[in-house]
Amino acid sequence: MTVKPLSLQISPETLNQGEQAIRQEIAIQLYSENIFTFGQARHLANLSVWEFQKLLGEKTVSRHYDEADLEQDMATIDMGNW
Repeated sequence: MTVKPLSLQISPETLNQGEQAIRQEIAIQLYSENIFTFGQARHLANLSVWEFQKLLGEKTVSRHYDEADLEQDMATIDMGNW
């Protein structure tokens, strides 16, 4: 298994906003690159499903959604963590 290098871009403004802002920015980038699923990214960002959807919209990030994402969302709803 070959590991592909990954370059993340974190702005100075985001760095100055603290850990939560940094986690959200990293989550957005990993989701955008299709490295993390929606569920993985929102957990890293420490946001609810709806909060992460809103954040993606604010950042104009295209969504990708597959069966694995649907299963994760259904499990999240079943556990009451939405």
